Amino acid sequence: MFSYLYDRFFIKKPYIRRFVTKLIEGDKEKKVELLGCSIQVNSIKENGYLRASRMAKFSSLFRDELPIIIHLAALLAHADAFVDIGANVGIFSASLAKIKQIYKDINFYAFEANPDTFLRLKQTTDGLPITAHCIALAEREGELEFFTGAVSHVFTTIENSYSDLTQKKVTVPCRRLDSFDILGKCIIIKIDVEGQELEVLKGAEGLFNSNRVIAVYLDGYKNNQVESWLKGYGFNFFDGKSLKKIDGEAFSLLAIKMAPDTTLIPQN
Repeated sequence: MFSYLYDRFFIKKPYIRRFVTKLIEGDKEKKVELLGCSIQVNSIKENGYLRASRMAKFSSLFRDELPIIIHLAALLAHADAFVDIGANVGIFSASLAKIKQIYKDINFYAFEANPDTFLRLKQTTDGLPITAHCIALAEREGELEFFTGAVSHVFTTIENSYSDLTQKKVTVPCRRLDSFDILGKCIIIKIDVEGQELEVLKGAEGLFNSNRVIAVYLDGYKNNQVESWLKGYGFNFFDGKSLKKIDGEAFSLLAIKMAPDTTLIPQN
């Protein structure tokens, strides 16, 4: 009933809506941040964007992840495989896998080390063209011990943990990424692994050595050797949210293999 009344007597009454909005917001021009962009709005005429920018400040999904998903979706036009490492419940994989309806030859892979979180990832990916694995990725085969955090995305190895040592420990099998049958000559890799980034990259050396990886997105990284490791394979760095070219040292790091004319290198 409230939604009906709100729609009929406020949303569909432009004079009332403008009057109330002006009382609350004033009538002014201002810059807001949305989807990694600085947008010019009027506090009355584009009030929805103004409110969205405020909500985004308190939501990592809208503030940080959504701009990255948009940029990775654009890069998928050049790729035939997307590998989601630290997939959590699958927001990246599920969002991007819709592109397979247009680009039929793209393969999607999701890896999640947390067995509890993987149960929800599996439910997310059921019926979608995504191959999901409950395993940790590392530079060796064996096992890793993890600490669980207060929320599912805080799940990190003991060596990388800042948690209270009373947190629950979970032992998870680990493998190298290049030991999996990843189909595709042009691979995009997304990594969100809470400090295990360099180990994950070293475990994918076979894919890099065969010149199959065209882009890597890192949602934070602990070890600065990550930058030199990627530069050694000819990657250039961009800020994942703004796409501005950088030298490194960005929490949101997008590494792209570029030709001298700054175009994305197609793989043979």
